[in-house]
Amino acid sequence: MFVLPAPAGDGLPGTVLRVIDPETGQPLPEGGAEVPASPYWLRRLADGDVIIPLPVRPRKAAQE
Repeated sequence: MFVLPAPAGDGLPGTVLRVIDPETGQPLPEGGAEVPASPYWLRRLADGDVIIPLPVRPRKAAQE
């Protein structure tokens, strides 16, 4: 599953939570990463530490 770190609650734009990947010991990149659907990542998702982004759908062309 692809996850992104959740926005930080400090109100500053562009700040995200620092979530450590247990396999690498490194923080999850701000651009997100593909991670296994393991109990660790499912807990992070349930706690709101990470989010699953919604797919972006292309807009229809404007009618003239």
